[in-house]
Amino acid sequence: MSTVLRPPAPSAAPGGSPRDRSRPAPAGGGGRGDRPTSERGRASAARRRERRGAWKTTLAVGLTMGFALFSLSPLLQGVGWWLATMAMVVVLLGVSALLRARGVPEVVVIGAAVLVWVAIVVLLYAPGTTWLVLPTLDTVADISADLAAARESIAVQEVPAVAVPELTQLLVMSIGLIALVSDELANGLRVPALSGTGPLAVLTIAPLVRRDEPQVLVYVLTGLAFLLVLWTGARIGMGARTGSGLRTGPTTGIRPTAGGRNPALALGLAAAAVAAMVVLPTVTPGLTARDLTEQGDGTPFASTYATGVDPTIQLGRDLRRSDPVLSLTYSTSSEEGLYLKMVNLSDFSGGTWQPEAPYDGVSYEGQQFGTPPGLAADVPVTDVSTSVSIAALRSDWLPLPYPSQQVDSLSGNWLITPNTFTVTDLQGDTRGINYEVTSLAVAPTAEQLATAGATVPDDLAGYLALPGDLPPVIAQEASTVTAGAATNYDRAVALQEFFRSGQFRYSLAAPASNGYDGSNAEMIAAFLEKKEGYCVHFSAAMAVMARTLGIPSRIAVGYAPGQTADSTADGRPVYEVYTDQLHAWPELYFEGIGWLPFEPTPGLNITPPDYSLPDYAQQSTTGSTAPAPSSTSTATNTAGPERGDVGATQSAEQQVLAQVRGWSIFAGVLVAVALIVLAPFAARRLVRRGRLRRLATDPQPGTLAWLELEDTLDDHRLQRSHGDTLADVEQRLTAENMVPVDALVRLRVAAEFEQYAPPGSASDETRARIGRDLEAVISGLDAQAQPRDRALARYLPVSLWRRRRSAASTGALVP
Repeated sequence: MSTVLRPPAPSAAPGGSPRDRSRPAPAGGGGRGDRPTSERGRASAARRRERRGAWKTTLAVGLTMGFALFSLSPLLQGVGWWLATMAMVVVLLGVSALLRARGVPEVVVIGAAVLVWVAIVVLLYAPGTTWLVLPTLDTVADISADLAAARESIAVQEVPAVAVPELTQLLVMSIGLIALVSDELANGLRVPALSGTGPLAVLTIAPLVRRDEPQVLVYVLTGLAFLLVLWTGARIGMGARTGSGLRTGPTTGIRPTAGGRNPALALGLAAAAVAAMVVLPTVTPGLTARDLTEQGDGTPFASTYATGVDPTIQLGRDLRRSDPVLSLTYSTSSEEGLYLKMVNLSDFSGGTWQPEAPYDGVSYEGQQFGTPPGLAADVPVTDVSTSVSIAALRSDWLPLPYPSQQVDSLSGNWLITPNTFTVTDLQGDTRGINYEVTSLAVAPTAEQLATAGATVPDDLAGYLALPGDLPPVIAQEASTVTAGAATNYDRAVALQEFFRSGQFRYSLAAPASNGYDGSNAEMIAAFLEKKEGYCVHFSAAMAVMARTLGIPSRIAVGYAPGQTADSTADGRPVYEVYTDQLHAWPELYFEGIGWLPFEPTPGLNITPPDYSLPDYAQQSTTGSTAPAPSSTSTATNTAGPERGDVGATQSAEQQVLAQVRGWSIFAGVLVAVALIVLAPFAARRLVRRGRLRRLATDPQPGTLAWLELEDTLDDHRLQRSHGDTLADVEQRLTAENMVPVDALVRLRVAAEFEQYAPPGSASDETRARIGRDLEAVISGLDAQAQPRDRALARYLPVSLWRRRRSAASTGALVP
């Protein structure tokens, strides 16, 4: 807000200034007994005037939060969670808006809104734990338990997750607080630009959980709603002036200013806001901070939002998760642990592995699965019975050994995909299910594998599909590796040995740090060059290379065999499977035998199936019966297979360096945040120092000093009118004892003098005195301000966003 330079106003009569004499006397005779009530009434009326239109900003904040909350829809099923969360937001913002409209002090507004939040949380989620109406320690314990359950649900569910009551409670509580903070930033502190941090934090959740197609419509709508926050926030209190053109209300304290307007700057900020809302969530990497050390896999931050099984093959994020949770246990008649498959990734025609569609399934009511595709009657098989108990896993798919024959003790509506033997219920909640499954252990002889037909049935042609732009290096590498192989079986064994021969190294960190963490064609080509990756890369590469050789292939996603526990069930060992034992492995098709799993991933303490080993043919020629092709895991392996390998391959020095890198990244983030926070402070200081230096050379040092004072008053949110003269500003500041009177008078006189004197007439002594007076006035303003107001003036100087002031030739300080 600027001030127009005018000739000094006439001196006031002894009874007071003309403006004072024109004011009506306080109601009630102005007696001492009426003064407190009158002052409170005037203060309340002044707050109402200053907040005129604030409800529009509150409404805009609510819209912004509502649109931002829609970004979580790909992660959660249904809309009940959105309605419940928005109900909390509406109530909290409605209470705040109502209290502001009543002229209640801002601190009371905040306190009342927080109390309403506490009351709603307690009544909804811990109603039986209060004493009368007051929360107790049992209330805290009950709510803490709910939040712990929500955290566990986040850790084990797949996307889209079931919005269980604990998850909904977490959203209601957290988003409600975020909305309160955003509203306070926009209305209470009058910094609407910072209120966008809350919605932006909500928008970044989905990209942190899974990298998916950007929700452009949601980002645009959120950005537009945020622009409405900026627009309405800049107009709070406008129009609340008396007929004289001056704002009414008490003259004490520091009040927000309406400020000048710069359309070009506003348009630039608007474009930047929309760009940030749209672009930032789409490029945010999938990282969340669990701790400050690397997880032994080279990843400085573990994924706490990763889900049970993400069939879009973002297994790296799942494997890097924090705090592994027990997914399931099983006991089996097999001599070794079993792969438990959940879903197949079979479509690679577009250059990225995609899961099969469960909607092709038929209702499953306990019937036999039938003969596995491609399995001939003369291939040796062994019946295997397995008892599975799901612990914390929530998934659309049922973990089953392949090929299963029958599942008993299932309740609910389940679907089976006939061609792949996968079972799903599309509800995403398998927790607590216990079932019995009968499966086959297929043990083909070496002769059967060697004579397996290379003909691909028409219904399996899709398992050979490759994109037209497949990098040539993949097919070339496959041809080189299998140059000496005579049959498809020999080629498959050669491919597996290629990956397990020592040329490749298991690493969760390398793909992420080198930019090839994925399963598309380009990432596979990069993996073959770098020779470092984890199960996703090994299985995807072997499957694609097999297709280039004419071998049908697919990727199975599920769980590795797990680790044996100390307990037994019916005389059989019990295997425990944790969330960090998610695994992917290739399955190759051989006519007359069917689909066989292979294990190209090294370093997991898993022995590949016997039939996939190079010496299997020599063992079979002796006439011995081939053992059941199961995969083994070390019984004493206390870490998950994906997890244990990495820790075992890191030396002490590497672990120390990993911790140093983790702390360095954290320190870098803190420094970046500090620089962003301190940037306005530094910029404002540079502007002030530049003006102080220019006082020695500027043709109008008094006018320049007054310009700096005007910006300082803006930074302190000191309210003035467009029609105030320099004398009006001086009178107000001196009347309220804000600044040294003599220094302010000399500044005002110097500025007025320059409106009539030729430029450059100020002497060096005058220029030095103007500089000293300006610093004294600024110091006085800083000294009398409240700590919060002083901090706002220093670290959020609004003068940086005002239109620049300059001395016009007519002598006016223009806005």
